[in-house]
Amino acid sequence: MLSRSVAFLVWALVAATCVFWATRLLARPAGSSAVVVALGHDTTANADVSRLLGVAPQADSEPVEAAPEISSRFRLTGVVAPKHDSEQGLALISVDGNPPRVYRVGAAIDGDLLLREVSLRTATVASSRNSNQGGSSFVLELPPLTSAATGGLPQGGFIIPQLAPPATPGMPDRDPASGFEPPAAGRPQR
Repeated sequence: MLSRSVAFLVWALVAATCVFWATRLLARPAGSSAVVVALGHDTTANADVSRLLGVAPQADSEPVEAAPEISSRFRLTGVVAPKHDSEQGLALISVDGNPPRVYRVGAAIDGDLLLREVSLRTATVASSRNSNQGGSSFVLELPPLTSAATGGLPQGGFIIPQLAPPATPGMPDRDPASGFEPPAAGRPQR
């Protein structure tokens, strides 16, 4: 009996090992959708979460500088940021309210303006004549993400529909099809 038990355990271990390696080698990972962005382990989200945690915005914050006049002609609608520094990124930019077009880093956008750099949520545009000077460049940012729609329950709570009153126990209901009417209490039956 001992040899049968040992043989059973050995063959169960062999079968479990075969199943494990078969699932490891034959299983294919599911493909990702087009909107998934790969991020490295060293990438962190640079977001202000103080409003999320309930802190009111401060009124005495630093004033925001006015954007250059030329940057108001451009609108950044999407980016494909490179995973490594050696790769080039893409930016989806709308010029003068026209439909957005895809531009690769280094491509001419409008006249002498070139797309210089693409990061996770921004694109840097600079003039091709003054590529070494930083004064003629500006940064386009993606519009902020919209907040999720929230809702609440009605103030009165749930409305329970009114049901018909229960029938009196022991008394049959009137059947309109047959014309049968139950005898009234206290009245003699014929």
